[in-house]
Amino acid sequence: MFKNLKFVVKPSIKAITTLLLLNVFFMNAQELSLKHAHDLMLQSNGDLKASHFESQAVQEEEKAMKGLRYPSVSVSGTYLTLDQDVTLDLNPVQDIIGGIIGGLPSGGLGDWNLTLQEQNFGFAAANVTWPIFAGGKINAANKAAALKSEISENHHHLKEDKLTISLIDYYFKLKLAKEANELYNNVLHTVEIHNEHAEKLFKNGIIPEVETLNAKVALSNAKREVLGSQKDVSLAETAIQNLVGGVTFNGVSTPFMTPVVLPPLEEFQQEMLTNNKQLLEISQNYELAKVGVKVEKSDYFPKAGLFGGYMLWTDNLPLIEDYKWLAGIGLTWDVFDGFKRDHKIKASKHKVSQVEEIDKQARLNILTYTEKLYSEIEKQQEQYESLNADEALAEKLKFMRTRAFEEGTGTSLEVIDATLKLNSIKLLKLKALYQYNVTYGELMVHLGKTATFLNQN
Repeated sequence: MFKNLKFVVKPSIKAITTLLLLNVFFMNAQELSLKHAHDLMLQSNGDLKASHFESQAVQEEEKAMKGLRYPSVSVSGTYLTLDQDVTLDLNPVQDIIGGIIGGLPSGGLGDWNLTLQEQNFGFAAANVTWPIFAGGKINAANKAAALKSEISENHHHLKEDKLTISLIDYYFKLKLAKEANELYNNVLHTVEIHNEHAEKLFKNGIIPEVETLNAKVALSNAKREVLGSQKDVSLAETAIQNLVGGVTFNGVSTPFMTPVVLPPLEEFQQEMLTNNKQLLEISQNYELAKVGVKVEKSDYFPKAGLFGGYMLWTDNLPLIEDYKWLAGIGLTWDVFDGFKRDHKIKASKHKVSQVEEIDKQARLNILTYTEKLYSEIEKQQEQYESLNADEALAEKLKFMRTRAFEEGTGTSLEVIDATLKLNSIKLLKLKALYQYNVTYGELMVHLGKTATFLNQN
């Protein structure tokens, strides 16, 4: 009876929403790569969104400035009431004419008191104005608006770069904190085992009690280091979440990049002078300052424009009822303005010179800054390579100290010192890797190679 019945299950909006939220939750719970973190930051960071809207606003202002090239059309209307009609009394003239002709009584030619305009009247008109020459000011205004739009867009990219450098720093700081926490936990585990061995050896009369005290102090220090590193992890996670719009994640997956052979410093410096966005912004401001000079010079030229009007409606306007439109051309030319134009032009030229000097100094600063980053990268690379050799020696020392203690020929202090020394070298290696990655990333971002760095990691 029921075998031919079919049931169609339509998922509700609530069910779909729940599935989407669960999907988002599981996605957010995954480990976060540096590239994914950067993508999330570009999409969700409030500062970047605000900067983007600012850039869009300037772009719209650029489009608005193009309207200066087109005619302006407006419609206006007026209705007025006067306290009385506007009249012209010519009756005295009529009396004079009657006297000349003779024989005409006063007012014999009718009433010559004429109404020129009634008390109530109104009109509506369409008006057109079109500037056809402004001494180059219209072209300069459009050029300035285009430059401001480019400056705003470049400023947005500079904001991205600044936050990207912060993200790289926080990301690898979290990586450092997590690996440091793991090291401290390993040390804690090692010290706990050593403390147990020391207790047993003391109870068996193999070592004196003072050796157990060293183990207990080391155990207390190891526990404190673990707690401190856990707080570092939490703080770094919060900093990354703040940059990526509050998205939660479960650890970071991008490893430290190991040091590589660098090209010569001169290549980086040349690339920096070519691709650096701060220098580009200075160059754009230089062009804007030159446009400012053209704007001020335009005041020396006459301004001309076309204008016209069409009477759409009139009421009680007998003097202009037969005239529906007008058109003309207007010209203004400021011959003398008290030398204001001269001083404004000089001020604009000083701004050009100011930007030129800023550019010169900025280029020197960029070269120095690039050399500083390059030297820091080389320094961390050298430290990392040196620490690799030290780590192998420290591993061997720890093994020998532990065996000596277990055989009763060494002290617990020697074992603990060897353990802490090995841990210290590993931490220094991590810090060298962290500093190397952060500095190298900062250099790549300023070179405009953010994508290359993110993909390389």
